[in-house]
Amino acid sequence: MRKVALVTGSSRGIGRSIALRLAKDGFVVAVNYRKREEEAKKTVKAIKEIGGEAEHFKADVSKEDEVERMFDEIEERLGKVSVLVNNAGWGLLTPIIQMDVGLWDRHINVNLRSVFLCTRRALPYMIESGWGRIINITSIAGLIGLGGLAAYSAAKAGIIGFTKALAQELKGTGITVNAVASGFAKTKMGLSFFEAQNIPPEEWASKWTLTGKLLEPDEIAEVVSFLVSEKASNITGQVIVIDSGTTVIGSAAFFNR
Repeated sequence: MRKVALVTGSSRGIGRSIALRLAKDGFVVAVNYRKREEEAKKTVKAIKEIGGEAEHFKADVSKEDEVERMFDEIEERLGKVSVLVNNAGWGLLTPIIQMDVGLWDRHINVNLRSVFLCTRRALPYMIESGWGRIINITSIAGLIGLGGLAAYSAAKAGIIGFTKALAQELKGTGITVNAVASGFAKTKMGLSFFEAQNIPPEEWASKWTLTGKLLEPDEIAEVVSFLVSEKASNITGQVIVIDSGTTVIGSAAFFNR
């Protein structure tokens, strides 16, 4: 049966890796982007080069009207979404004392509101068909909190609460809802946190992870692939942590103290 997977924020980084992995699993992939069209096209091209099917769709997933339009376009061009990966995210290292309301709201809207909007739009078809997978990409910031990233941490913690509550609401529907809490990965956003503090990522990882290295985006994609599969049909309402062991060490690790 043809199944469509939507991966938000999948023009690059973790989202791109997830889109490619789901394409390898046989899903038709909707690649979402907000402003990096050329990168989204490259993701689609990479999927087609491995024999997959994909198209790119522009939308700011923190805005209701754009989410509605995107889903309408996906349904018209590819089919209805049965796998939703809420990956779109954004964070800026900013102490609370320096954060204005607009910056706070942007963190909440991009990271958390988008999850609500996309999930609400995708659910009717999943419920009707009796099958669905919702994977929410969160962060260790939502588990332990990271100083200087209070707004980001709050939004990512909200995703965890949303995941657990929604899994309960969808009892008996055939839909599973899980979250993947990522540690620091080798992505532009992940590395930018170290650049802002002038900390060499490799040096930090050697001291503040148990594996001695940062995550590769493909590692997160593999976890998502498993959660989407039938092998994970009894896993729901869970938060799968993949963080090189950082949360075992503690939140102070971010500041390399």
